[in-house]
Amino acid sequence: MGLFESIIAALGGWAWAVLGLLLAAVELVFPGAFFIWFAVAAMVVAVLTLAFDIGWQAQALLFVVLAIAAVFAGRRIYGHLGRTPSADGLLNDRTARQIGRIGRLEEGISSGLGRLRLDDTIWRVTGPDLPAGTQVKVVAVRDGRLAVEAVGEVGG
Repeated sequence: MGLFESIIAALGGWAWAVLGLLLAAVELVFPGAFFIWFAVAAMVVAVLTLAFDIGWQAQALLFVVLAIAAVFAGRRIYGHLGRTPSADGLLNDRTARQIGRIGRLEEGISSGLGRLRLDDTIWRVTGPDLPAGTQVKVVAVRDGRLAVEAVGEVGG
C-alpha cells in the first residue's frame, strides 16, 4: 500500500476535508477566486466519502470532475457579478473619447500625417495638410489615429 493509499485509508473522508480547508487557506493567502473552487470540490468529496463507502480511485476521479465543474461554475458566476453596464460606452476607449475635442496642431499635417496636443498627450492625427498651430476638431478615429479638420484660421 502506497503513502497516498495509507493516508486515505487512515483518514477516510477527513483527508478530503483537510485538503478542502488547506485549499481554502491558500485562497485566503493568495486571493483570486480560483483555489476556493478546488476547496469546494474537496469538501463535497469529503461529505460523500463520509456518507458512502467509496474507493480512493473513485474519490480522486470525483474530485477532479467536481473541481473542473466548480471552476467553470465559479467563472460563470463571477463573470456576471459586479458587472454593471457603464453609462459611458467609451469608458475604456481613450482614443474614441477624443472625438469632438478641439485643439491646436503641435506639428503641422504634412502628407496627411501630423500631431495634436490634447491635455498632456500628443496624438497622431490624419487630415488635410495644415500648418502647426492650426485649431482643429477631432471628427473620427481611423486606423488608431485621430482624424481632424480645421475649425479656426489656418496658422492661427
